[in-house]
Amino acid sequence: MFRILKLSGILILVSLAIKGQAQKYIQPFAGINFGSRMLQSDFSERKDSLDKADGIKVFPAFGVKFLFEKKSGKEFYFGFTYHEIGFLRERLDYQFQDTVHPDLGRLNDLSQAAQKNGFFTYKFKYLDIPIGLNYQVTGRENMHIYTGWFNIGLNAQILLKQQMNLFLEGFTIRGENRFKFDNTGYDASKFNLALQAGGRLDFAINKKTWATINALMNVHLLNSAENSYEKIRLWNLSAQLGLRYEIGDY
Repeated sequence: MFRILKLSGILILVSLAIKGQAQKYIQPFAGINFGSRMLQSDFSERKDSLDKADGIKVFPAFGVKFLFEKKSGKEFYFGFTYHEIGFLRERLDYQFQDTVHPDLGRLNDLSQAAQKNGFFTYKFKYLDIPIGLNYQVTGRENMHIYTGWFNIGLNAQILLKQQMNLFLEGFTIRGENRFKFDNTGYDASKFNLALQAGGRLDFAINKKTWATINALMNVHLLNSAENSYEKIRLWNLSAQLGLRYEIGDY
């Protein structure tokens, strides 16, 4: 929490230092993250098996950014974002007496579907503080209709919670086929940094308001989580819809 307050204070001071004729905007947004992971392990067979079992999962994201355009076509921004990222892990074709999860025990029921599968969603919830620059890449002659921007930035991330959801296909345990666990089996880092790059399109609604579409790629620079067998770094591709509203100048 102290890190959040310290960084927020620095950002406020930076924004106050951007004076002169800087235009000020606010951009609330919501979107989805297509998340997955990069995995390192000294156990090659395990790594190969998990690379086949793990895949992309969709998660929610929303937040607000504050943008400052001191020089036309260049924006400095910071903001606050809640987002979830993670990945999906499939375990297919459970056999009799296979362990589904340590808290659930072994599979004892052979009376249901022929193939029994488990889908584990590893979910990491973050508070992001994004900081970066936007550069206009479209001509000024079309600004009354649309504007395109290239984005580069760095996101400070505070881990709020980790969670694993399990969905059972073809069978149940204790009469249920959905479970939630606070323990993911990984020791997750409480703080991380993510490199961000992408683009934004603004479509004019009126002189002060634009509808926005963001497509952003984020990659953790530090290990996101680890256990005795592997280390993972999370990444996500984010698609966001929002509004960019001019709230005046200094």
